[in-house]
Amino acid sequence: MVDKSSFSPSNTQPLFNDEVKKLIIEINTEVKKIIDLFRIILKYKMVLRGRGIEFADIRKYLPTDDASLIDWKVSARMSTSGKLDRLFVKVYEEERDLDVILLIDASATMDFGTQERLKREYVSLLAGTLSTASIEAGDKVGMVMFNDTIKYIPPERSDVQTIRILAELVKKENWKGGKNLAEAINFALKTTTNRSFLFIISDFISIGDDWIEPLRAASVKFDGVLGIMIRDVRDSYLPKGVGYFRLKDPITGKVTEANLDKIKSKFEKLAKEQEEYVEKKFHESGAGFVKYYTNENFVKTLIKWFDLWGTGRA
Repeated sequence: MVDKSSFSPSNTQPLFNDEVKKLIIEINTEVKKIIDLFRIILKYKMVLRGRGIEFADIRKYLPTDDASLIDWKVSARMSTSGKLDRLFVKVYEEERDLDVILLIDASATMDFGTQERLKREYVSLLAGTLSTASIEAGDKVGMVMFNDTIKYIPPERSDVQTIRILAELVKKENWKGGKNLAEAINFALKTTTNRSFLFIISDFISIGDDWIEPLRAASVKFDGVLGIMIRDVRDSYLPKGVGYFRLKDPITGKVTEANLDKIKSKFEKLAKEQEEYVEKKFHESGAGFVKYYTNENFVKTLIKWFDLWGTGRA
């Protein structure tokens, strides 16, 4: 089931609550660090990849132009001294702006945390930053929020779009149930245009294997796909010397008792293998992948990844 009922423009004002306002203040700090990156990478580096654009004209080369756009044949023909003393570049017209789609895991495993932020709170800050930066760069942003069902905000470029997105992300009642990543990716494939960048944000816990084929299809269809794994440190590492604990599965509700000291090594080994498996499948599918713990700042790593992606090395 897809829920689009909450997202009419008339509902915008009530969405701007204290929790959203607090997030906006934090987001504005982070956006300043990556806005120029989004302008350059998400839009203009698409030109260098030759997708979604049409040749329009020839003009004189300027010192600020990218040298890769120089048309050497035209430059040689237009030079009169026998030397390349007049350089010309190709001018392109973009068919349309880029759509940025935030595919966000809202299952029960995301409502967990042992650090300053729960995983869902960290995701809200990250998603709000990506949304704001994309809109500032002139692109449209949409959200597919998934667990057992799907909430969908269609792509839009407006001042209130980030508020619409954050208003859903701060609702604790939205973070529940299991997760169906395959269904969410397939939904994005059906509803999103080719000229799009897809961010898949999840802890990737209990996801099975049925998402791999849809991910491959998304990597072929879209201009870019980046998986962002969000983990609490206790998703990967258990503390020492704590003894017996009662543990509850957030999805099934099943409660078990275990001596954490005895299962620590096995747990950490399995967690590492699962994380590496997800990363491997993203790379094999032609998609990018980064991982954050909720006590890490995401800006530097994100900038580094996009720089590499822009050169084809990510």
